[in-house]
Amino acid sequence: MQQDALNSFTGRRGAHSLLFAVCSAVIVTAVICFAEHAVAQEVVYRDEEVKAAFIYHFATFVQWPEAPTPAGAFTVAVLGADAVAEELEAFLPGREIQGRPMQVRRLRSIDETDDADVLFIGPDRNFGLAELIRKVESRPMLVVTDAPGALKDGAIINFQVVDDRVRFEISLPAAERAGLELSSRLLSAAMFVDTTSAISPPPRVIFAASLRNAILH
Repeated sequence: MQQDALNSFTGRRGAHSLLFAVCSAVIVTAVICFAEHAVAQEVVYRDEEVKAAFIYHFATFVQWPEAPTPAGAFTVAVLGADAVAEELEAFLPGREIQGRPMQVRRLRSIDETDDADVLFIGPDRNFGLAELIRKVESRPMLVVTDAPGALKDGAIINFQVVDDRVRFEISLPAAERAGLELSSRLLSAAMFVDTTSAISPPPRVIFAASLRNAILH
């Protein structure tokens, strides 16, 4: 029984590694259809697994402010999405950003964010979303949401499920308010980038939109 349990854990760990590698490839190559050809058709991931993988890779494509010295752990805070938090807890240990070990913090309230670097607000807390984001929008924190129209509520990145695939949209003005610079590769992988009132819309956004239209049509 112990060997069976070990094999089960090892298999799950390997599946997570493959999933996170695929998400990285999606962002780097600006392919917006998640894992359409990169993974065998019989391999199916739950939305929570995909979202957790993307959240990790979002953090790797952000130019973060210089960490204080001594720097604590790089924290991904999760509010209203226990299943996503569980997936992150299974993969993040042992990984680093800016030389800081990554950790997950499950929140009961938005007031517990403290010095978190990434905040994911899940669908369980979509009520009053604008007010939740308003409480943290002045911090250098990457706010990721999972709600229709969340960019208008102040989210920096928002998930959408289109044609049974997890995709994401980005708000450059929200990123600028938080003092965060997003990689052009991340912008190119988004299904939509809001540049309204943005200081310097990246030229690749136009290319990304053309590429998206070519793929979808």
